[in-house]
Amino acid sequence: MQFDKNKVKSLNDPRLISSEQIFDGHILQLYVNQLKLENGAIVEREIIHHLPAVCILATDEDKVVLVKQFRPAVVADIYEIPAGILDFQSESLEQAIDGAKRELEEETGYQAEQWQEVNSFYVSPGYLDEKITLFHATGLNKVENPLPQDENENVTIHEFTKADIRQMMSQGKIVDVKTLYALQYWLAQ
Repeated sequence: MQFDKNKVKSLNDPRLISSEQIFDGHILQLYVNQLKLENGAIVEREIIHHLPAVCILATDEDKVVLVKQFRPAVVADIYEIPAGILDFQSESLEQAIDGAKRELEEETGYQAEQWQEVNSFYVSPGYLDEKITLFHATGLNKVENPLPQDENENVTIHEFTKADIRQMMSQGKIVDVKTLYALQYWLAQ
């Protein structure tokens, strides 16, 4: 299912002179937009419209749950907090909290008793409109028959203490920005 082009903010920008869609995929669209800036300059910007996503800081006492998975864009296995894009349900996107609960169970086999929405942020707003909502999940319980991982995923689950995370961060072993952000939030508590 494709997303609604009317909800692409960059296509509703009053500075927009023209827009050409270069690519139309399942989770993203690429546009080349021509804009007239406030100083009168005409510029061209490549903009990626991406479905919104969620990420989950899943902690229990002094431990955090991370997943490790291969990321082809950086050609590496990296540690991340569980995350994923929101799914379409009955022609509209699921609510962020529902997506977070689903992603946590699919990727880790855990459910959480408490959920707190921490913040929403843009990953790289210079060219990408992907908005991610971070949730903090606590009171983790392993599910007997969890939702299955997506067919295109092969994640492994790892638990780390705050001391482990500090060491991994100092050694440059955590390289994903949403994960760094969430872990800094956790370490500061």
